[in-house]
Amino acid sequence: MKKLKYFIIISLMLVLFNEQSFSQEVAADKDYRFAVKTNPLSVIGGPLWALWIVPLSNEYKVSFEARTFEKQSVQVSVGYLGTSPIIKNLGDLGGDTTIKTFGYHGQLWYKFYLTKDKAPNGFYVGPHFSYAWAKIKSSVDNSKYFTASKLQFHVALGYEIITKGGFALDIFTGIGVKSKNYDFSHLGGDDTYKDWKLNDKFVVSVPFGLTFGYAF
Repeated sequence: MKKLKYFIIISLMLVLFNEQSFSQEVAADKDYRFAVKTNPLSVIGGPLWALWIVPLSNEYKVSFEARTFEKQSVQVSVGYLGTSPIIKNLGDLGGDTTIKTFGYHGQLWYKFYLTKDKAPNGFYVGPHFSYAWAKIKSSVDNSKYFTASKLQFHVALGYEIITKGGFALDIFTGIGVKSKNYDFSHLGGDDTYKDWKLNDKFVVSVPFGLTFGYAF
């Protein structure tokens, strides 16, 4: 599922960069200073995963971007982490048992726009910081749970386009590092999640993402 998500994102990037007719619709006569965006794919899988393909959470996220200077902007994103609809249907923990997830996700960006248009429109580069935390427990025994956290820092490179109608589409990638940490001390020796290979890690990270919404 995560690989499918990346494939969709990369495909959209290729379509966007080759659609010259679409780029001509960029707002030239309106001064958009703000944008409110979301990512619909995150309803399926959020920032925390097991075995690369099993989402430990989904996410309901909203992002707000505001111009700070003519070629710069700041973006803040907040998200609620819940139980992914995919893992609700796995039922692989024995009988009807699955997991329930609750948590939060925060992101902070600062963007430097490189094209002639005013922010938030065009190619950009800038630092991106995010932190996600979740409590993951058995749907049968709520006293048994573990926590997961993910800290990321990237130098992001992206492209945001705003049409004359105010539709905003933001696609990005980048490179940086991420740290994953898990606390199993509240499981009481239960090794149900052992095969999920949930280990603390500090690794190089290459993110892909997209959001869309409305500019004003």
